Amino acid sequence: MPLAVALLLSLAIGRAASRVGVPRVTVYLLVGLLLGPHVGLSAVSEDGIAASLLLGPETAVPLRVLQELGVGFILFGIGSAFQFSAFREVGPKILAVSAAEIGLTSLFVGTAVYATTGDWRLGLIAPALAVSSAPSATMVTLREVEAEGPASRLLILCVGHNNLFVLLAFPLLLSLAFGVGDAIAATGAAVGALLGGGVIGYGAAIWLESITGRREMVLLGILVVLAPLGLAHMVPGGGTSLGMLACFGAGVALSNGSPHAEEMFRYLENTVYPIYVLFFIAAGRDLHIDELGHAGLLAILFVVARVGGKVIGMRLGLRVSRMDDGLPSMLGVGLLCQAGIALGLVATLEAFVPAETETLRHVVVASVVIFELFGPWLVRRTVISAGEVKLANLLPHAEAQGTEAVRWVSMEFRRNLGLLKSDTEVGTDAPTVEHAMRRRPKTVSLSLSFEGVLKSLGETGADLLPVVDADGLFKGVISYEEVKSTLYDPILRDLVIAEDLTSSVDDALSTLTSLAAALETLDRHRVQSWPVIEGEHLIGMVRRTDIYALMRR
Repeated sequence: MPLAVALLLSLAIGRAASRVGVPRVTVYLLVGLLLGPHVGLSAVSEDGIAASLLLGPETAVPLRVLQELGVGFILFGIGSAFQFSAFREVGPKILAVSAAEIGLTSLFVGTAVYATTGDWRLGLIAPALAVSSAPSATMVTLREVEAEGPASRLLILCVGHNNLFVLLAFPLLLSLAFGVGDAIAATGAAVGALLGGGVIGYGAAIWLESITGRREMVLLGILVVLAPLGLAHMVPGGGTSLGMLACFGAGVALSNGSPHAEEMFRYLENTVYPIYVLFFIAAGRDLHIDELGHAGLLAILFVVARVGGKVIGMRLGLRVSRMDDGLPSMLGVGLLCQAGIALGLVATLEAFVPAETETLRHVVVASVVIFELFGPWLVRRTVISAGEVKLANLLPHAEAQGTEAVRWVSMEFRRNLGLLKSDTEVGTDAPTVEHAMRRRPKTVSLSLSFEGVLKSLGETGADLLPVVDADGLFKGVISYEEVKSTLYDPILRDLVIAEDLTSSVDDALSTLTSLAAALETLDRHRVQSWPVIEGEHLIGMVRRTDIYALMRR
């Protein structure tokens, strides 16, 4: 019953909160916190029916299982974002961005902790607790608003880099600081988990080649997550951390080994979303809100240093790698979510060096409460400011309320009983292309080589590639039809550039174009996407699938 109550509140409050821009992830966390043991509500309702509706001790075991499953699926999804084709294009630059962000965060936090406590051991171990980002909250928030673009991809990749660094470096730091465990053996086990997960993912990619049904794809995806998690617990000294690394490795291998992986991940995402909801409810239940009352100077410095390290480090990395053009200057705030991995490291410290790390552990738990509650909102604002969220995803959906909902249900019953002979037409405010278009599409320059055009077409997966000049003015589009005549001619391939393949567009869409008119334009040109311009500047691309999705709403 407590889980049913938690889901009911999550659904009801989540729908209301989304209308005012509050991410559903935050709502799920607050529901878990409200019903959990660390707020006053649990003390007020110690007995009776009210107490049976709270997330008491009897829910701890199933929620712990759901938490591990949720982390496994999230790390599996994070791994799928590590496409080798994308790394060939911007891999070194992204690594430079991550290195700057991880380096400055470690420096700021380590210095702050050492200056406050005077204990070099805490200053050495603290960066691992600060660098970790919550992959679950970040990815689910991005998917909630369907964010798509360079900023969103960079956030996902940096989250993956952060957690890989932490999971691989923590055993070494723990050994250096407190002489606990065998650092070499622990690091070897972590690398082995990554490689083992990669082997499982590679095998799944081979199996996926003979699977076409949606149900079978979902079953295979669940198997690829459950297998690494189960095997990690069978390894002596293994556990959730090794399982997370193995799931990440499986996601990387599967996404790069099969052309059908994207389809499988999409089906799997829709299937396991309830597990994500319960995962965040469980995370909220475990938030120790009382730790905020004990937070002192060290906690304040820890939070400030972590925020400064990620924001300044990200900005520095973007500038050094020359990726700062068009990206938000405060992109680093999108990496502030902090939860499961940090709490897992805290539990490890409590098990091996409880007395020496007590102060630091209380500080990290308090910071998790702050970052986990406000982090998802910051992620949402970051990608919105980057222009990577469709306007339609920011508007409240039209919903039947109160007596209107009763009327629609009554009409449906009458229709199915054969008592209603015709449908009732209702007027709606017609959405336009502005609500459906995707901002910040990938563009190419007029001088790009033919090989560069092919590479861009392959990476975007779109049927059209918009072309701009050196001043950013829209010049037209390149389609596969323009490319294929040159594709197999080795002489022309060395001579042709993007300008030679560009077709001018005389009937580009505007933000005020109706969806019906946009579909007519797509049909007339027999394409799946079309440019949206304002003056002489490209401001977005609208896709047929996005128009259909918006019209269904």
